[in-house]
Amino acid sequence: MAGKTENIGYDLATEAIVGDLVFNETPSGSLACQIIDELLEDDNPADIGLSISFYPVWDKRKITDIRHVESVDLVFQPAADGRILAALSVGAGLRPARFEPKGETPNTMTEISAPTTVGADGVRPDHAADQINAWSTAVAQTAAAQVIAGSNLPEPSKARLSAQTWNTPQELQTAIEAERKYLADLSANNVIQIGGTAPRSAQISNMRTSLDRIEQALEALLSGQRPAEGIAPLTGIRELYHMLSGDYEMSGMFQADRIQFGSVNSSTMASMVANVLNKRVAQEFINYPMWWAPIVNEEDFQTLQNIQWTLLGGVGELPTVAEGATYTELTWDDSKETGTFYKKGGYLGLTLEAIDKDDTGRLRGAPRALAQAAWLTLSKSISYIFTQASGAGPNLTDGTALFHSTRGNVGTSALTMTTWNAARIAMRKFTELNSSERLGGLVVPKFLLVPPDLEITATQVIATEFDYTYALSNGVAAPVNINAEGEGFSARMAAARQRVIVVDMWTDTNDWAAICDPRLYPTIGVGYRYGRQPEVFSVASPTAGLMFTNDTMPVKVRFFYAVAPIDWRGMYKANVA
Repeated sequence: MAGKTENIGYDLATEAIVGDLVFNETPSGSLACQIIDELLEDDNPADIGLSISFYPVWDKRKITDIRHVESVDLVFQPAADGRILAALSVGAGLRPARFEPKGETPNTMTEISAPTTVGADGVRPDHAADQINAWSTAVAQTAAAQVIAGSNLPEPSKARLSAQTWNTPQELQTAIEAERKYLADLSANNVIQIGGTAPRSAQISNMRTSLDRIEQALEALLSGQRPAEGIAPLTGIRELYHMLSGDYEMSGMFQADRIQFGSVNSSTMASMVANVLNKRVAQEFINYPMWWAPIVNEEDFQTLQNIQWTLLGGVGELPTVAEGATYTELTWDDSKETGTFYKKGGYLGLTLEAIDKDDTGRLRGAPRALAQAAWLTLSKSISYIFTQASGAGPNLTDGTALFHSTRGNVGTSALTMTTWNAARIAMRKFTELNSSERLGGLVVPKFLLVPPDLEITATQVIATEFDYTYALSNGVAAPVNINAEGEGFSARMAAARQRVIVVDMWTDTNDWAAICDPRLYPTIGVGYRYGRQPEVFSVASPTAGLMFTNDTMPVKVRFFYAVAPIDWRGMYKANVA
């Protein structure tokens, strides 16, 4: 809307509708005002006038009044002779000319327009069409510029399209689409193609190659499951061997000319089997009971150098610093215990005979066997700390056994509630390294380690609500068991299961041990190199080694770890005769 009308009325003397036009200070209002200014200044203006839409009051076939003016429009070649008389003032509006209706007025809303100029009375100049064409061209160019601006094309493309003339909107839209296709064709060679075979899909398929699919099928085969959707299952280990070696004659030699997949060489199958076994071994290993986890401090190392487990102490109590006084230097000491890395490992041989017989079950059982062997090896190394040297443990750097009477951390009494309480008292009195300060609650026993034979006894010591060994006399109730944790039987049993650790490797049926919380005070250190699970490797070669000499594809397993006591103060051992 360019503006509004004011002072509209019907003039009986001139038989015309007259009024004022007041234009808005908007782009459309400014454009309409500019057009009218040019018409008034031009001696031979274009045939542009006013068209009015209104509701008349009829008296038979004559209009006697106006009920409502709907709109006044600036149009080319108006239907009724209306005139623009003059500009009243800049910004104040224009007073339209009289309107002289011709012919009969319709019984509906009427449109009345003005002649071309003052005094022209319907006469159009010769160059009126040229002016109209100029206006039409300007409007078309403006519309084309807006369409081009919203096309999301690069700026050079927009500039090239803007420099041309377009006869129709469809012609311009066709040119924009052609420009887009041209730019897409230019960029086609720089686009990363997914899949590699035509026709390429617009869908990304998880970037899986043929070898990836075979490896996933092998994982499913060794897991005893169906592979994921879209992955063809393997019938057995023999099919895998034929696919990746081409050795249909089972000669043990790699036949490259028979392989249907790219990037396959003589070590591909062995490497794939080792990779899948690695995953399966790791999954199996973490399912085994890590009974030692609550009582040790675990750490990963970057070299195979001997580990120095360092314990600091000797500070004792912090001294008071007076106002304005200097701080005194603290005296501190350390002790170091050395842990040496063990390299444990071996290999499993997958023979050509087993492959030819399609003995998939044998290979499927390999991950469990390797994980079990690694778990058993590490488990025995940790438990051996307590059983070495007839239960005295290894010697520490001070030359004394881990469990020794001079330390006060060894006993000979069988496990009872009384002996457990005695161990608690003894451990709470342990003093800091090179200090007389008691460690107290830092080394109070939290975990009770027993062989399978003492599991029930240990649970009674930790979980029973009352002293179960107390003999009732004269109706006196048994004392409360201060070692029990939790309200109610279920809670006490749950707490006891967390604190009682059964060490199945211990063969002595009466020995037991107490250990504090390693988060408060370090006791035993376990170090790892190359991960906390065993590793599986492929070492197969068709021209050397076991594959060449024995028709056996070896799969090697390796495990690096170190185990050593850090300090004796958090541990107590009872070597019962």
